[in-house]
Amino acid sequence: MNCYHPISRLLKSLSLFMALTFIAVNSQAQNPFNLDTLQAGQLMLNLTTNETTTVELDTLNVSMHFSAQGRDSTDLQAEVNRVIREARDILKDTDNIDYVIQQYNVYIIQDGRPNRNDPTWRAQQGIRMSSLNSEALLVMTARLQKAGLVVSNMNFSLSSAKLEEVTRELMDTALRQLQSRADSAAATLGKSRADLVEVTLNEGQNFFGGRPMMAMEMRAMDAAMPVPVAEPGESQVSVSINARALLSP
Repeated sequence: MNCYHPISRLLKSLSLFMALTFIAVNSQAQNPFNLDTLQAGQLMLNLTTNETTTVELDTLNVSMHFSAQGRDSTDLQAEVNRVIREARDILKDTDNIDYVIQQYNVYIIQDGRPNRNDPTWRAQQGIRMSSLNSEALLVMTARLQKAGLVVSNMNFSLSSAKLEEVTRELMDTALRQLQSRADSAAATLGKSRADLVEVTLNEGQNFFGGRPMMAMEMRAMDAAMPVPVAEPGESQVSVSINARALLSP
């Protein structure tokens, strides 16, 4: 005689479903629901899902600096001031490039000659620029190179607006998937409804980096500075959601 009890059948179905879609309860996690106070026939289930997509980096960032060295620190600083002021004036005429004037440094790089108090100084100041219009920024970089600045770093990043847009889309997909799983669990266990009662969102981003290449040399002293070349890389954006679903009769 087959004495396959309904409770055993329920437990087998529940175990199989949880093996596919549920995560174990973390003993350290805060659970505002007391399982002892659930109404008769209610079940609390833990679910998790992860959604990932790859997007092209959309913001070009360029760091440049101008430095000069010599034995007269006053003249060096005056030269740095002139060049950085000229660069700032050029940048002020643009409306699609964000920029910030960075730290100013003046320091000794070599002690003075014997019996003379004339150390060798270096004065330096930088500019950091970013733009969604990479071509415009590359042309600006060439102009500033011709003005005497040197590229110290060039890379692509993902703008906050694009990251928020992609994250929102991933979150919507993940929530629909969790609700679908909860509904399937309810149907499997003979429950009439499933409600997500607690949701925890974790966001992540992994940069694959850009592929920048810079044309730094001039064909002749009076030639125009070649425009640097840069290609955007990609970034992997992911959203992980942990949720608790309340299944009710």
